[in-house]
Amino acid sequence: MLNRRDLLALLPAAALAQSTPGPRPAPELRFTSHRGQQIRLSAYKGKVVIVEFLLTTCPSCMQAAKLLSRLQTELGPRGFQAMGLAINPGAGAQLNDFAKNHASTFPIGVYPDTDARKFMQVSYMNRLLMPQLVFVDRKGMIRDQKGGEDASFFANEEKNVRALVSKLMAEKA
Repeated sequence: MLNRRDLLALLPAAALAQSTPGPRPAPELRFTSHRGQQIRLSAYKGKVVIVEFLLTTCPSCMQAAKLLSRLQTELGPRGFQAMGLAINPGAGAQLNDFAKNHASTFPIGVYPDTDARKFMQVSYMNRLLMPQLVFVDRKGMIRDQKGGEDASFFANEEKNVRALVSKLMAEKA
């Protein structure tokens, strides 16, 4: 049996493990892509969207971006859209290289960390482990979020991402 001191020690870990409430309406996202396009999340209503919040220097983010790039090529014509938002300081200078090497098929831009946390409903007290994937359904509702702290999800990342995307794409708009 845990005593009070042990329970208090577990609180930070429990806060990280808590998922954010869902489904919930996806707030608007606006950014300029690496190609100079003005991107709005709401323009993709009717499509299944994955937003990857990433660090341009993060190997796991690079791996996720490569997966999303493949999915964009494969599933884009059927109503899928990926987008990436780099939240690390200095990301703007690295964005074109990141896109060229890892995310060539979908828009990627720079986004403030504070705005990303608001979008994901993640407290500033919680440490973000990257990448952070947000799954938005055809109706513009956030249906799931998966972050780097979810080791079991990212251990089978492609299988798990495909399963969530397939489920959302099977639903009507």
